[in-house]
Parts: sequence; structure tokens; C-alpha cells
Amino acid sequence: MTKHNIHIPVMLDDVIENLSIQKNDRIIEGTAGFGGHTQKILKKLDKSGLYIGIDQDKTAISHSKNQFKEYPFAHHYHDNFSNFETYLTTHKHATFTKFFLDLGISSYQIDEASRGFSHRFDGPLDMRMNINNPIDAKEVVNTYSAESLSNIFYHYAEIRHNKKLVDNLIQTRKTTPLKTTTDLRNIIKKSYFFHNKRSLFMKTCSQVFQALRIEVNQEFKHIETTLPKLEKYANDSAIIIILTFHSCEDRLIKQFIKQSKTLEFNPKSVIKPSKIERTNNSRSRSAKCRIIQKKLP
Repeated sequence: MTKHNIHIPVMLDDVIENLSIQKNDRIIEGTAGFGGHTQKILKKLDKSGLYIGIDQDKTAISHSKNQFKEYPFAHHYHDNFSNFETYLTTHKHATFTKFFLDLGISSYQIDEASRGFSHRFDGPLDMRMNINNPIDAKEVVNTYSAESLSNIFYHYAEIRHNKKLVDNLIQTRKTTPLKTTTDLRNIIKKSYFFHNKRSLFMKTCSQVFQALRIEVNQEFKHIETTLPKLEKYANDSAIIIILTFHSCEDRLIKQFIKQSKTLEFNPKSVIKPSKIERTNNSRSRSAKCRIIQKKLP
């Protein structure tokens, strides 16, 4: 990583305080990333504990393996967090005591033009968190039906007026397939009237790119797969912390906990970043911290 894309962990102190880490905990970090939260987690464990760090970004997990190789109880795996139980079994455990999931995209991923996550840089239309995934953003915009694209923009980014955007995508790709983030930006620019407001244009670009990223990486599907597993593999005193950055992510979690027979929010209210953090780290502004525990008998 270079200086311009160093990732600042969101709500670091809140997460560490509320995890209440014990030296012998079995901790799963489902999105280990570049180790912003990991560093403080590992310092609270000793050799009687277990840390399992998972990330689907190969660059991130390679970085973590190298950065934390001094901790013999720390193990890192290149995978999606929805497969976490595989690694509990690998280490001959049936349950975890702590689980942390940060659903945000890292600064490295956003700022690396070659990954195609950001409309601010010219790069390939990729957006894959795991480069081994067969579908990238280029395939989505060039092959999906008009109905599918409209649903993606509506459900994943709440872009209600997307007909002209979809029509322009369909018409353009008939003669010239979209290949780069700039190609997509140009389509967005001619699909809406922005009243010469750059901020409105940038917001719309962010929404379109977000929707495509969620589709490419099947982000909501992985959350839906993971939540029932948390019920199954959490021990009786487990603490689960999830950071969300999207209203739909938070809604999925709230709906699941509402119908869960064994899990509940504790506290019931959401925790948000402090005013100071929101000022110092703009990427924390939409963050919500949910703390989940087993229901008392």
C-alpha cells in the first residue's frame, strides 16, 4: 500500500471495547483486510487463544499473513466470510466466542485504479473483491438484461429513476462494449440532468458503482448465508459485532435478529461513530455498529 490508500479502521475503539476480548478467546474476523482492527485484537490474546482471519481479497490476506506472522495463534485464510465454519473445523472447534465483521470496502480497494471500484479513477470495469470470481462489472453492464440492471440499481443503490441510464447502457453496448470506469461515467453523465452540480453527479456515480459492486461480489447473499451460521456456531457467551455501511445491509441484519430464537441486539440501539471520527475519517460517516449476543434463557 502507498500513503494515499492506507486504510483507517472504522470505530476501532468501539469495536475493541465491546468485543471484551479474553486471552483465551476463539475470535473470527470475517473481513481481516489490511489488519486495522486485527492489530489490537491480537494484542489481547495469548497462546491459549485462537484468531482466524478471513478475507476474499488475496492482496489483503497476504499482507495480514506477513504483518502478523509473529503471532503463532493467528491463522489467515483467503476466502469469503460466509465460509467461516470451515476454519473452525480445521482448528477442531465447534464454536467461536467472538466474531467481528466489517462490511466496508477498504481504502486500498477504492483507491487502486486497476481494481475498478471507484469512478474517480480510470481503470478496467472489474470491481471483484476476489479476482478469482468469474463475473466482473464489465460482464454485468454488457450482458445483463434491462430488467436485471434496473433491479440492481433500484434494490442495491435505491436509484428509482434508472430507465434512461439502463436504456443508454443497452444502446451503447450494442455497438461499443463498456470496458472502463470512464466509459461508465460517461453513460451516467448523459443519463441525468445534474443542473451543473458536481456533487450531484459524484453522488449518482457512487450509487451506480456501489450497486454494481454489490452485484459482482454477491454481498447481500453472503450476509444472508452467514447470519444463520452465527446462530449455530456462537457459544453461549459469544459476542458478535457487525459494522454496516449500507441501509440494506443493516436491514438484513435487523430482520434476521427480529425473527431469531437465540440471538438479540445488546444494546438494542445502534452505535455510530463519534463526531470527531466522522470529521477525521469521511469513510466512517455511514457506519453503524451492531452488537449481537445470545438471548438469556
